[in-house]
Amino acid sequence: MAGWIVFLHVAAVLGLMLAHGVHTTVMWRFRREPDPERALAFFQVVPKTTLMRVLLAGIVLTGVAAGFARSSWGEGWIWASLVLLAAITEAMRRWGSGYFGQIEAAAETAIAARTADPAASAWQAEYDVARSSWHPWGMSAIGLVGLLLILWLMMFKPF
Repeated sequence: MAGWIVFLHVAAVLGLMLAHGVHTTVMWRFRREPDPERALAFFQVVPKTTLMRVLLAGIVLTGVAAGFARSSWGEGWIWASLVLLAAITEAMRRWGSGYFGQIEAAAETAIAARTADPAASAWQAEYDVARSSWHPWGMSAIGLVGLLLILWLMMFKPF
């Protein structure tokens, strides 16, 4: 039974990584998209946060079940993994979704300003600042390093 629970846990992680792959691709694509109208179109392909939350809940529930099935709750690695997952989740929620919000707001402002005065070019500057933010680098680093640390904890159970 524990094998199936771990299988479902890994499957949920893979699902979350696939959904996040779309978010990450769009996040990096924003940096290269000078047209705010085209940037807004990217929001059509990004998975809804509801899907992400369901997958995250699946990861947590199957991880907790695997912890019980394998009697791992007395070991430090499982607690460290949970704390790390919580920290990554909060960072992604705060700064990752914040970046998408910044892009959306700057693009909408730029489109409105361009519509009001097509000759003006100041609208582009605010949009360019938003899309060149540190967020893609920071979120990618937090996600990759965090995932590798959790994987290391789960595979090698150092404590």
